[in-house]
This record gives sequence, C-alpha cells and structure tokens, in this order.
Amino acid sequence: MKPILRAGGALVVAGAMLVLAACAGVPSGTYFPSLTQPDSVKVSNALYKAAVAAGDDPARYSFALVASPQVQAWSADDATFYVTDGLARMPAHVVEPLVAHEVAHEVLGHLGKKQALSLSITAGFSLLGVFIPGASLGDLVVNPLVARAFSREHELEADARAVEILRAMGYKAPRRALSLALQAVEIRNGKSNEQGGMLATHPPMSERLAALQPLEPPASPLAEAVIAK
Repeated sequence: MKPILRAGGALVVAGAMLVLAACAGVPSGTYFPSLTQPDSVKVSNALYKAAVAAGDDPARYSFALVASPQVQAWSADDATFYVTDGLARMPAHVVEPLVAHEVAHEVLGHLGKKQALSLSITAGFSLLGVFIPGASLGDLVVNPLVARAFSREHELEADARAVEILRAMGYKAPRRALSLALQAVEIRNGKSNEQGGMLATHPPMSERLAALQPLEPPASPLAEAVIAK
C-alpha cells in the first residue's frame, strides 16, 4: 500500500495495492514502511514539515523506503520520494535537511523540466534525421550529456531552496545544517561525489559545500561533532 502524509504529519495508508516489481521506475529493494516504525515516522514528519515550509500541500507527498545501507533520497513523479534505510536510520538533523533538498526539487519542478528538455532534444534529432540520415542517432550521445549537466545545475538550485525551506522549518542556521548533513552523508557513503565529470549527475561535494558559504556560526562546540558521527 502507498504511504502518504496528511495534516499533522501522521503516516496513513491510502490508495490501491501496488505490485512493486511491475512499476516502472521503482528502485530495486523498494518497500512500504510500517506505520509505527520509528524511522518511518521520522521520515514522514520530516517530509510533512518540509512540504509545509515550502508552501506546498503535504497531502500530495508520499514516500517508500529502499533497502540499502547507502544514505540517499530521490524524488519521482507525483511527489513520490524514495528514502534508503541508510538515511532513515540517520538522526533527524541529517534526515530533515536532505528531505528538504528533495522537496526543493519537487517545488522547483526539476523532474518535469528535465523530462521536457530530454523530449525536446529527442524531437530535434528526430527532425534532423529526416534531412540527414543517421543524424537521429546523435540523440543517444547528446541527450545523456545535457541531462546530466542539467541535473548538476538542479542540485545546486535545490540546495539553495532547501536552505530557505529549513529556515521556514525553524532552523536558525540553515546553511550550516545542510552543509553538516551533506558532510555526514559523505562520511557514510564515501567521497564518490568528488569524481565529477561530464557523466556525473551531481556536482562535486566540494562545489556544493562551497556554494553554501558563508556558514552561520555553530550553535554549540558539540553540535558539529555529533552530526559527523
């Protein structure tokens, strides 16, 4: 069943039964969480608060968990979010900034913009193929490169919007909160994001962290050490 959010941030079940294996685009290992499992409630509350802070209707949002030790989250069509077990088990001061980042993607319409761009590139090469035989094959090369470059730009835009969302959620130092959460992810997942390159879908972590500068003063000497664990 599909978990959704309603007023008050409670996790409820609604909608028809879904056969996950038959759903296109559903990540391998996806499952719907227990309504009482603490990590599920943590993600649910974070998603609810971020949606409200972004000025959106939290009832539109739903999420499922993905069995993976990696700390990741991503969004799909219809304001559906996927959150790995690895992220759900992290403390709220890591979960909330990363969920705010995904909500930022949603309210900025990044997925729709990326899909529209991809379709326009494909259409352009198809038209070119009418006049130049074989030219349509260029879509196989150009489309992924442009889409990935667009994705990297969107990540920085979502970070900036996430700062605004976190501030509306009551964070006194939203840039620092997001920066520390990203660093916690890097510690847990490793520094694969530093590879970059034309095929990367995310900018290097160093670039994302630099874009959040200058950071607000730390709330306490202990705060950053706790998040880094």
